Amino acid sequence: MKPNRDIFTGLVLTSALIITGCEHDDDSVNATDNASNGPIVNNEFRYTVYDMCEDVDEANYKAAWGKFEFKINNDGLVRNISTVMGSTPSTYQDSRGNKDADLDYYVGDNVFVKILDEYDSKFDKIDFVDDDTFVLSLQTDNNPIHLTYDIVTLDLRGVGKLAADAKTGITTDLEYPYFPNDITFPIGAKCYIMHETPKQSYYTFYDSASTENVTIDEWIARQKDSGKTLNNLVKEMVGRHNELPAARYTNHKGRVKAVVSYNGLLHDAHYYKAGAQKDASINAKTGIVNCDQYNDVASEFLDQQIKANYDK
Repeated sequence: MKPNRDIFTGLVLTSALIITGCEHDDDSVNATDNASNGPIVNNEFRYTVYDMCEDVDEANYKAAWGKFEFKINNDGLVRNISTVMGSTPSTYQDSRGNKDADLDYYVGDNVFVKILDEYDSKFDKIDFVDDDTFVLSLQTDNNPIHLTYDIVTLDLRGVGKLAADAKTGITTDLEYPYFPNDITFPIGAKCYIMHETPKQSYYTFYDSASTENVTIDEWIARQKDSGKTLNNLVKEMVGRHNELPAARYTNHKGRVKAVVSYNGLLHDAHYYKAGAQKDASINAKTGIVNCDQYNDVASEFLDQQIKANYDK
C-alpha cells in the first residue's frame, strides 16, 4: 500500500520480511532520543533509505543496491540518488528510468490539493517545531492540508538478525539472506520512524489508484452483496466546493475502506481522521519493529556490508 504523501522516501522501500531483530536485554534496542537530542539539528533533518533492483551483469541476474540520501530543511527537501553496488556506477538510477511522477490528490471539507508525487516548494512547505517535530503543509489553489510529523529515534547498536520465528526485535535491511548472520550495527547507529498527525480529516488517492466506473451507491451495494461487513458507513461530499462524492466504512478487521468519485470514476482512497496519529510500532520488546530510515553511522555501516557481500 502506498503511504499517503510519503515525500520522504518517494518509493515503497520496505521489505515484507520481518525476520530481523536483536538480542539485547536492556532498553537500548528501542530507546528514543530525548527532547534535547533529536535528529533535527539547526533546522535540518538528514537520513538515508536503501532500495534494491534487478541487475544484469555478464548475462547473470543479480541484485543491485541503490540509496536515497534525504535532507529536509527550511528550503525544502533535497534527495540524492546513487548506486551502492551494481554492474555500473549508475545501475540503480538507470533502473528507475524517466517515468513521470504520479499525481496525488488530497480532498476534504472544502479542500482540494492536486500535486505531483515529488517535493515542490511551490506547493509543499516545511516548518520545524523542535528537534524531533516538523509540519508539512500542502496547498495548491484553496485550503491547505497540514500534517505534523513526530520523529522517533531508535538505537540500532547490536541489532542484527533474529530467527525466522522471532516475535520481537527490530527489522532493518540486514534481513536479506546474503548478509552474514553474525553482523550487527555499531554504536551510534540509529534509525527513524515518523508518526503523522493530520490537522483536518481528508481522503487521498493517486492517478495509479484502482478505479471503477460506478457510483458511490453502486459501490456500497457491491460491498454488501459480497458479504462484507460495513461498520460506521459514511457518505459525504468533499473537494474544493464539496462537489466530490466520497464514502468510507470499517471492515471486520478494523480497517477503513474508502473511495472518492473524481472525473467520472470511483478511486480507491485512504482516509485520515483529524487529530488521529498514524502510529507505527516502536517497542522492540513487545513486537516486531520495522525501521529502515538511517542516520549517517548506520548508512556507512550498511554501505560497507553491501559492498562486502554483494557478490556472495
